Amino acid sequence: MDKATLEKMATTAFENIKANRAELFTATEKALFHKVTLETEEASAMAGGQFDGKNAETRKAQAREFFNDKYMELATAENGERSARYHYDLAQLDVETVKTLLRIAELTD
Repeated sequence: MDKATLEKMATTAFENIKANRAELFTATEKALFHKVTLETEEASAMAGGQFDGKNAETRKAQAREFFNDKYMELATAENGERSARYHYDLAQLDVETVKTLLRIAELTD
């Protein structure tokens, strides 16, 4: 493998990992936002007596049903975070592959 090819591979790998890291950060922040929003609204509704179940489990089930849309938004955001983490991990593998190829090229010169 020639120097120009290795250089291009390295540049691409580092650009990709940078972009994937930014996407992971954004996805994590989005999931955290949805989680905190849901927890805050749910706690406020519970404290306000909006749910009248006889025990905590029943009230939690009522809250789950009442905030179903928010739970779905959270699940979607968490799925996005997992996807972003997966793509970041793949980008890390590409960087490690390039590093290994560069090291092999150094040893064979």
